Amino acid sequence: MNFNVVTLMQEPSGAQRFYEVDELLPVDDKPTAPRIRGTVRLRRTNRGIWVSAGLGSEVPCDCVRCLALYTQPVHMKIEEEYLSHYELRDEAESAGDLCAESLAIDEDHVLDMTEAIEQHIALNLPMKPVCRPDCRGICSTCGTNLNNSLCGCDKRPIDSRWAPLSDAALLVQKS
Repeated sequence: MNFNVVTLMQEPSGAQRFYEVDELLPVDDKPTAPRIRGTVRLRRTNRGIWVSAGLGSEVPCDCVRCLALYTQPVHMKIEEEYLSHYELRDEAESAGDLCAESLAIDEDHVLDMTEAIEQHIALNLPMKPVCRPDCRGICSTCGTNLNNSLCGCDKRPIDSRWAPLSDAALLVQKS
């Protein structure tokens, strides 16, 4: 998601631009690109551009219980300052270290929000995504998706002290 900020960089501090966005976010490691919708406000600061964005998306996820693919709604509130390429270079020289190049306005005065959006999506996804709150998962014995059908596995708990005898009984039944 790119914004050309050449005219905004020439204006005094406090100047702003508002944008309504509705576009696909290209992500290299994902087969499908999520659609990003929302509003973006760019405000000129004395050093660069302050970005305030309220964005939403639906990201494909795998359910941790049943392993089904589903879409997870994600809502993001982004507050970041993007510094000009020249400001970052001067700051890196004075500090003697590397600065955050991902939050830089490039030489062509293009502000690229892709990295910040990807980071906020990753931070706003649940640690254990579930397709629905009442997801029953899969059977640990046969692998049947319990949301679709019941399996015929024996669910009685087996006392581990009797396990050697049940193994012997299985051998007798097979012969």
